[in-house]
Amino acid sequence: MRGIWLFLKFLMIISLAILGAFFAMENSQILDVSFILIDGPSLSAGVWMLIFLTVGSFLGMFASSALIISYRRKLARATKEG
Repeated sequence: MRGIWLFLKFLMIISLAILGAFFAMENSQILDVSFILIDGPSLSAGVWMLIFLTVGSFLGMFASSALIISYRRKLARATKEG
């Protein structure tokens, strides 16, 4: 059963990678992104969107994991006192 889940996860990751590659190829217009202090490299619009999606996803996971850790600490304190 575990092998089936592992295979399904593998297929999902591969299909998302292929979908992302098609997305990047279809949005091939070159963009120059200017940040506050630096200018980014000239990349296609699809690549920039995938980069920002990835960075935003990691930032969201980091923020939610900080909340989960704080709730686990509160729960541990509450069970220790009770």
